[in-house]
Amino acid sequence: MNESLLKYLKPLTGLIIAIFMVWYFSDIVAYVLIAIIMSMIGTPIMKQLGKIKIRKKPVPRALAAATTLLLMILVIVGIILIFVPLIIKQANLITSIDVDSLTSYYKEPIERINEFLIQYNVLESKETIAQNIQSKLFKLFDLSLFTDFFANLVSATGSVFMGIFIVLFLTYYSIVDSGIWRDIILMLTPEEYVGNMKNILHDSKELLIRYFRGLMLEVIIMMTIESTVLLFFGIPNALLIGFFGGLMNIIPYLGPLIGASLGVVLVILSEISVGNYQELLPSVIIVLAVFAGANLIDNIILQPQIYSKSVKSHPVEVFLAIIFGGRIAGIAGMVLAIPTYTVIKVVARQFMQHMKLVKFLTREM
Repeated sequence: MNESLLKYLKPLTGLIIAIFMVWYFSDIVAYVLIAIIMSMIGTPIMKQLGKIKIRKKPVPRALAAATTLLLMILVIVGIILIFVPLIIKQANLITSIDVDSLTSYYKEPIERINEFLIQYNVLESKETIAQNIQSKLFKLFDLSLFTDFFANLVSATGSVFMGIFIVLFLTYYSIVDSGIWRDIILMLTPEEYVGNMKNILHDSKELLIRYFRGLMLEVIIMMTIESTVLLFFGIPNALLIGFFGGLMNIIPYLGPLIGASLGVVLVILSEISVGNYQELLPSVIIVLAVFAGANLIDNIILQPQIYSKSVKSHPVEVFLAIIFGGRIAGIAGMVLAIPTYTVIKVVARQFMQHMKLVKFLTREM
């Protein structure tokens, strides 16, 4: 067999086997990846704690790692304590909507929509939209569905807590010993490729750390912008809308649309629940305008810094990677597309640097 072909075939075979193993043990891989990402985020805190000295001695790594993990947990718990009550409040507002008052205020447009739906056989001739919604609600809140839901919830709770424990355990040891995963991967790597693998791990870590830090900064900035402007205009549930709007930015391109849709739904429910029917349209317009403006800032300033410069890829590459990721694994694929594509490029640069396409794609790395 041609030696040059064999040179490419070996690493390609190894890559295919690795991909299969990742797919087969996807849940375990997910726990490990989450732990690695959290350890990357916690690295700056760990470094700062390492500079502190007690009786002229540096803080023990185990204590610094535990403190870092505790601070990260406190931040997550703090976010939950702030926004969960807002979500519960929103749910209570929905139950207080006066359906009779709503249908009375929008009587004429509802009748027109009724006629249109009956004309196209969406509703039966004697059925109204209100009756249709009511029947759907009865099906939605069917007792058997609730029974199944709670049964599934109880069975899943154990898995959730186990998953959280595994992630926290792995995160702690990933922070204490930052080279643990590197050593494991190098141990599994054939000796002739150890040098290449060291370069891959080093370059991948540097690029991914910059990407995840940038992504976290983007989410925080978008939350701040959207919440602040919505509060300025007196939009109800501004903090909750801004929180979801910013959080959805972890989904490239599609995230802002999902966030804006959630924002519109939340503001409509909020205004209807207190009977502010006249303020409904202006509030929706303000929410859409705020999301459009924030998204413009994101596209022009934030995303080029995060998606292009942090992972050193052309915007077209990033866009195509996200599209392919979405096609393969939906929203999860879109979220993981950029980190995955970045690692693939780093691997390709080490093992296939003689190929023109690889040279072209990795010219900025």
